[in-house]
Amino acid sequence: MDVLIYVADGILFEGVDYATRIEERLSQAGLTSLRCDLTSLPIEHPRPRLAYVFTGGETSVHSDAAWMRSAIGMTRRLIAGAQRGEQSVIGICLGSQIIAEALRPDSIISTRAIEVGLTPVTSAHAGQAEQAVPSFHYQAISPAIDQDAEVRIELHNAHTAVQAFSYGKRVFGCQFHPELSPSDVLKLIEFNSDVITTWHGDVEVARQSVALHSDALPGDLFDRLIVDRIRA
Repeated sequence: MDVLIYVADGILFEGVDYATRIEERLSQAGLTSLRCDLTSLPIEHPRPRLAYVFTGGETSVHSDAAWMRSAIGMTRRLIAGAQRGEQSVIGICLGSQIIAEALRPDSIISTRAIEVGLTPVTSAHAGQAEQAVPSFHYQAISPAIDQDAEVRIELHNAHTAVQAFSYGKRVFGCQFHPELSPSDVLKLIEFNSDVITTWHGDVEVARQSVALHSDALPGDLFDRLIVDRIRA
């Protein structure tokens, strides 16, 4: 087994939880995976050959739920292992926030409104073009995380100062969902319309973003950001 996927709570839309598309994308890349329920921690789990991947989910990193506190502690230990050259640690959306919180407590902040749909992001470093990514989050990682000398902010935009970050060579988090297609994003918007409204978003604007930015969503986004790091 190449990758162990830690699956948090909730679903993206009917019939698709936060691990489904990740499993599919890994399989398409020729990588084997096994899922483990993050909400059942602490439990014994097999050791993957290459990487641990933490999915998105519904529960806030600020939650007092026992599984969340356990997950952050476990992630801190896995990060230490990655720094020693062991398995990589990768987080998607909530997973990236868990990594950030493990690295620097109180790193997760509220945003002025939900970011949802296909949203343009730019590299934090010169010479890389703007691209669109599938977004669905209403909390974010504080830019203060880069006070750690080994943290490198990779992607950002006006809404979210830390869209993606790396920590050394074997730890990476992205606030968005590189595993999703434009059609997935539309289904997510419809399924979560009440959540979008509750968190001060505009459902119609989110729908329009898919048509507006589909051409800027790279077809190799998941492979480039996730698979390549797993294989590095």
